[in-house]
Amino acid sequence: MGNSTVDNEFSTGSVPQSQRRGFLSLVFTWIGYVFTVTIMSAGGQLARGAADFQQAILAVYIGYFICFVIAMFTSMLSMKTGLSFGLLSRFAFGNIGAKLISFFTMLTLCGWFSINCYLIGSITNVLFPIVPRWIATIIFGALMIFSALKGQKLMNIIGLFATVAVFAVGILAVVIGIKDSYSVQTGGILAIRNSGNLMTMSELVTISVGSIICGCCSWAPDIMRFSKGKKTTLSVMLVGLGICGPFMLLIGIVGMLVYGEYDIAYILQKQGFLAFAFIGLVANIWSTAQGNAYSSSLNLASIFTKISREKLLVIFGIIGTVAGLFGLYQYFGVWLGFLAAAFPPMAGVVISDYFVSWRGKMPALEKVQLPAWNIGSFVCYCIGVSSKWWFPKIGIPSVNAFFVALILEAIYGFFWLRKQADKIKNTVQ
Repeated sequence: MGNSTVDNEFSTGSVPQSQRRGFLSLVFTWIGYVFTVTIMSAGGQLARGAADFQQAILAVYIGYFICFVIAMFTSMLSMKTGLSFGLLSRFAFGNIGAKLISFFTMLTLCGWFSINCYLIGSITNVLFPIVPRWIATIIFGALMIFSALKGQKLMNIIGLFATVAVFAVGILAVVIGIKDSYSVQTGGILAIRNSGNLMTMSELVTISVGSIICGCCSWAPDIMRFSKGKKTTLSVMLVGLGICGPFMLLIGIVGMLVYGEYDIAYILQKQGFLAFAFIGLVANIWSTAQGNAYSSSLNLASIFTKISREKLLVIFGIIGTVAGLFGLYQYFGVWLGFLAAAFPPMAGVVISDYFVSWRGKMPALEKVQLPAWNIGSFVCYCIGVSSKWWFPKIGIPSVNAFFVALILEAIYGFFWLRKQADKIKNTVQ
């Protein structure tokens, strides 16, 4: 059973053209990941730090444009090669080096999974106080692991249901929130102003980027390796990052400005329809968490090649659920800042390596012998991450980190890795 599942999900190799899928088969899996309560919570963080509604929305679209560009590059690479992000990393960081990158990616996804476990337990406890949060967290953690074990077909079904349910709940929450805003401030939500502890636009955009950047670097390419072509990839990313993600942030922004809450459970409770929305919220969190678990299992499978994906996924799920019990959610804002700093330069290295070192033509992974380490690529990545502290205080730190790593890797690739790549390609020919 274990090997069959690994083969069906192509966790250790390229997805063949015969298994590629169209727009409808992929878009709901991606939307199910983007339509997430954690992104709503990030919207609340934006509203708490922005001067007003307009500034928060501006930060949303600046941040999501950045994420869209990164997601399109990583997704196009995966679409062309059929490889997951973990496997693509082997070409940039080396066979063993990529395992370190995959392990790091898995840890961040584990953090997201734990946050989702906490949220689903919290929402259940708010609606049904008789059910302890820890019991709900464990039960739903197990169910989310189960659907991730079954692969993308079941995940797409859950994603479809979650999309419809959360869209309905979200529209209702925003409409009621805007209506209630007139009781908070004359002139409604556009007239509400924050006065204390305001963030800079750079800090606001960092939160916006952090809310989805992990998925843009790892989960998006893991989905789009199944894409039939460029139009499918572009369409899926546009729907997810141009419409659905910003809509989730909008719900959190409205909730914080009007009710002083960015936890959707408490927003809905104050609006009086938490019970009505419960199933949709559960499906929403479930669809996101299963994506985190699935993507992590692919990363782990590229590290521990002799252990089945199912076993690795179960271990991941147990650790993530336990972390959720201890309330990692309390550090949500710090977590978003960390993700915004750590992931863009990783994508920058992989993208630059593909276009400069390999000149857009990577040989089949199973036919090549890649080096164990590309230390220079790690140096480029680390310099990119560290740019937050030494780069001039201009622009947006996450964007600066992305371009610092991308440019340094391009230079390194042009003068050194390109020769190495040509030798490897010649051995295949």
